[in-house]
Amino acid sequence: MQKHALSQQQQLKQTAAQTVQLMRLVELSTTNLEQEVLKEVEENPALEIDRDAEMQEQDLLEPELQHDFEGFEEFYDNDEYDSYNDYRLEDSNRSKDDVYFSPTSTYNTSFQENLLQQLQEFELPEKDTLIAEYLIGCLDETGYLLVDTQNIVMDFLLTYNLQITNEEVEGILKNIIQQFEPVGVGARNIQECLLLQLHLKAETPTVALAKKILNEHFEAFTKKQYEKLQNLLRIDSEMLKNTINEILKLHPYPVFASAALENRSTQITPDFIITIEEGELVLNLNNSHIPKLKVNQEFKNQFALHHPHLSEEKKAEAEQFIKDNVAQAKSFIGSLNLRELVLFNTMYAIMDKQRAYFLSGDDKDLKPMILKDIATTVNLDISTVSRVSNSKYVQTPFGTISLKHLFSESIGNEDVSSKEVKSIIAELIATENKAKPLTDDELCNQLKEKGYEIARRTIAKYREQLNIPVARLRKEI
Repeated sequence: MQKHALSQQQQLKQTAAQTVQLMRLVELSTTNLEQEVLKEVEENPALEIDRDAEMQEQDLLEPELQHDFEGFEEFYDNDEYDSYNDYRLEDSNRSKDDVYFSPTSTYNTSFQENLLQQLQEFELPEKDTLIAEYLIGCLDETGYLLVDTQNIVMDFLLTYNLQITNEEVEGILKNIIQQFEPVGVGARNIQECLLLQLHLKAETPTVALAKKILNEHFEAFTKKQYEKLQNLLRIDSEMLKNTINEILKLHPYPVFASAALENRSTQITPDFIITIEEGELVLNLNNSHIPKLKVNQEFKNQFALHHPHLSEEKKAEAEQFIKDNVAQAKSFIGSLNLRELVLFNTMYAIMDKQRAYFLSGDDKDLKPMILKDIATTVNLDISTVSRVSNSKYVQTPFGTISLKHLFSESIGNEDVSSKEVKSIIAELIATENKAKPLTDDELCNQLKEKGYEIARRTIAKYREQLNIPVARLRKEI
């Protein structure tokens, strides 16, 4: 059921330049599109924001510029339009009767800013403060220090003409930076990160043994050579199990992966919103933040009013200036309207193809789907569908997902997607006996029992794509 259908048939006799403009707008994110619209309003005096757009729709296109939208796809298959930069996109469109959604937007203070605030609590000499600030600036998004301290010594000499020693840098790192929250920040590797966390724990036999393992037998620990560790430490299996569990409670990154992801972008907004109403899927574009535009009807009159004594030559130039800006304004508005139509129709075809998935939220319900399938359905070029789906997100009843997640090749028979098989592999591994993890051959046999004829090498490839290690490295005691 399509609750909000873009029924207007935008019909533009597009020039190559107008097609280029449309393709670029299709790729833009809501944030970037809003900036682009405001920039266009600022640069083109013939454009203005339509404050009454929600109450009434105005036809801003000249009759002679109209033609059937279905013939427009001929402009999409020009290879010269495939070299554009990758833009981010988010949009929304709904009627006044639709349920209001406020897509989640988040802003997070970066953890570097948080560390600088913690640094202010220390009364350090100016040089030490400068070193600490430099170290904070060298941390990556997960909180690790990936720059050698000796290089920092050289950088200070070259940048600030200030001589410092490696011992001074190490002292600031260990006594200041590595004392900050989150615990483990400033670590140079995962071994140091885990040890920093252990040092804050109460000293118990298990904690002491965990420190010994990380300090002296880290390689054996990472390779899960438990029998070797048991022999080296001369402990029983129960003590080793408790110690390993103590280490596994620690976090491998000072800044958690989710926080790092949030720090990459201050705002995450879905491009589409799908809801379920009375068992039916309802699709809306999320472009409520995009200003609605109209041609400034007073533009010509205002210009003539302020310049009544122009020569005939200047009047001709002024008339041409007005004509060009009005034409550009109409073209821009038409491209914005077509952009909505292209995005909505493309996403509706995707939603219809993956209806079972959007109703359940289960990856096993994802059907094989490639760009060509959707391009054929909406009668557009594959490159256009690629632009719509690239870096776009859809808000669903079970979370916000990337459109790329919905696309996958078919394997085996035509009704089985690679996403479906990956989901089953992940499920089998999640429920396996951790003391005897499933090998790829065993996964292959279990999939066959479920009716999936998948080669072992394909299973190994999918397992790697899921970032799941081989059975030996998944073993637990």
